Parts: sequence; C-alpha cells; structure tokens
Amino acid sequence: MKYILILLTVLCCDILFAQNIEKIKLKGEKDFGKRELLIYTPLEYFDQSRSFEVVYVLDAQSREFFDAVHTTIAFQNNGLRPMIVVGIASPYRNIDFFPKNVHPETVQEQYGELGGADDFSDFIENSVMPYVDENYRTIPTKIGIGYSNGGTFMNYTMLKKPELFDVIFSIDANFNYDKGQLVDLIKNQSTFKNSLDFYFTCQTRAGDSWIENSIEFNESLKTLTDMQIEKELFESETHNSVFQQGVMNAFKTYFKFQFFDVQNLIKYLKDLDGKDDFTVKKNELLQMAVVFKRFGQIEAAKNLLLSFQEKLTGEIEGYDIYALFETADLYFSLGFSDLAKKYFLYCDNVLEEKKKNYGIEKYNMGKRMISEKLKLIEKGQ
Repeated sequence: MKYILILLTVLCCDILFAQNIEKIKLKGEKDFGKRELLIYTPLEYFDQSRSFEVVYVLDAQSREFFDAVHTTIAFQNNGLRPMIVVGIASPYRNIDFFPKNVHPETVQEQYGELGGADDFSDFIENSVMPYVDENYRTIPTKIGIGYSNGGTFMNYTMLKKPELFDVIFSIDANFNYDKGQLVDLIKNQSTFKNSLDFYFTCQTRAGDSWIENSIEFNESLKTLTDMQIEKELFESETHNSVFQQGVMNAFKTYFKFQFFDVQNLIKYLKDLDGKDDFTVKKNELLQMAVVFKRFGQIEAAKNLLLSFQEKLTGEIEGYDIYALFETADLYFSLGFSDLAKKYFLYCDNVLEEKKKNYGIEKYNMGKRMISEKLKLIEKGQ
C-alpha cells in the first residue's frame, strides 16, 4: 500500500504540471475587434469520455492572473473536478470593465476609459462561450472571476445578465466606481433572477467607502436571492496582493460547498445528468468516490455510488493497473465484496498481461497486494 500511495503522489504532481495551454485570437461582433484568449485544459482532458466545467478569468493580458487560477484549481480540487480555464485579455481593461457612467465627472476621473461593459459582456456571451463550447468538451457550469475593476464588471454583469455565469468570484471589486453605481443599481431592483448557485466576494481595506459600498451591495444582494454567498475581509492583504489569496479561498469554499459536500455533489450531478448534452460516466463517479475515500469519507463515497447504481454496471474497462487497484480497493472498503473481487481479479489479469512493463519487483509487489486483498474478501465471506 505504501508503494501505491507514493505512486499516487507522483501522479498528482504530474497532473499539476502537465498543462496544455492554447493561445487564440477571437473576433467579436460588429466593431468589437479581436481579443486574445488563453485556454488551459487539465491532464484529464485526454480522456475522451469526460467533459469539464469552464472557468472564465479576466485580465489575462497579465499572465499571472490566468496562471494563478489554473494552478490553484490543480492544487485545491484534489482531482475531484478538474476544469478548463479560459483567460480573456483586455488591453484597455477599464473600457471593457466599466459600464456607462451616470455622473458626468466620472469621465474625467477615468480619463475617458469607461463605458464598454455591455459590449464586453456581449462578446463573452456571443463569441467566447460559443467558441469554447463548440471546440472543447464542456459542462454547462460556467464560473466567472474578476479582480478590482474586473470584479466591478462581474457584479454589473450579474445584475444585467444573471444567466451568463453560474458561479462568480468577485476579488476586491471596485464598488466606488461612478459614485457607487452598482450599489444604486441593486437597490433599485425589486426582483433578481436567481440563476447563480454560488457567489464569493472579498475586499481589502482600500478605503472606508470601498468597504461601505461593498457591504451595502452584499446586503442588498442577500435580500434578493437565496444563493450561497461567501464574504471575506482580508485585513493583512493590500489591493495589489489580494488576488492570489482571494482566488485560493474562493475555490476552497466553492469546492467545499459544491463538490466536497456529497449531498450537494449528488444533486449537482443529478441536475447535470438530466441535461441533453451531458451524462455522468462510470469512471468519473469511481474517480470521485476514490477521492472521498482518500480523505477518509467512506460514507460519502458509498452514498455517491449508491445514488448512481445504474451507472456502475457493464464490463470493466481500462489497463491502468493503479487506477484498477484503487477502484477494487474502493469497493472493498465500501463492503461491496463481489465488485471488489471482480476488479481485483481483473487487475491481476492486467498485471499478468503487462508483466514485462513493470519489472520483477513491481510485479511481485502487485501480485502480493492483490493476493492479500482476495484472501481478506474470502475470509469475510
């Protein structure tokens, strides 16, 4: 077992660093022009049977924002839900991020760089998202991340196009823009289409009004919706340093809420499974159950598999000896002796077929481990 754990650690490191990043330029509608996109696909994307949630991160003209997001996902999700990450560059960011002003003096304050938020959201909705969905295997869930004025854009878009994203991370958003335009907008809304599932917002002490406006916005949002809202105030971070910490905490809380809470995960997967373009796969369920087992959440793993029993039928597939052993050991830990025995025997056959690939020491260790497990199953029966 010690060897298996060491191997899994190596495999996890491979997943973290075996990234694939594509650069493309995409033209918007009418006179919008072209923008550069960075598109990250995780190592698991090689599995043609799988589809992935998509994270859209702004400010990709500064590569560190994009890199911080996809590396954080790799470290925080523990292999449970790897994701595609799309970075959208904005060379003239404030034009893209700020909506049209209400107060005339705002034009001078922003040196005329404002007013294109509606065009930018149209570009994301009508050009970026369709391109990604047509060219990559995606799950309908879309996560949007914006920092500073990009956070202003995310919150503005949440009010104007609440269906665009399912999850939003607002990192130290500028709620002061145009004398608190976002606060006025949300206060004037008597209803809010609650299409978001999760909202994370964090602030630094960039100024008293900075905090006061964010509190007003969040309190108004809370009265209009029952979405999961997570708020955080970073006392020891500055506006310039908060992005990395904010993104890490945002994913931590989101993963804990949506994926590491097994009942929420089951509901999420059931909802997705009902859509025409997505089907939960057996191997994906087994991989998620294995992750729960690694963290000692045996009941969670059991509940997940029992909720999708109809998908666990059929022949065993694959020749990855380590994945097969983990699945067999998962079934053994859950008390599914017949399935565990079936997988261990299949694992033993693969080991024999691939004997030359492993070397005598690994082969002997594998045979011994499988034999010990089969004896325990027989003893239990």
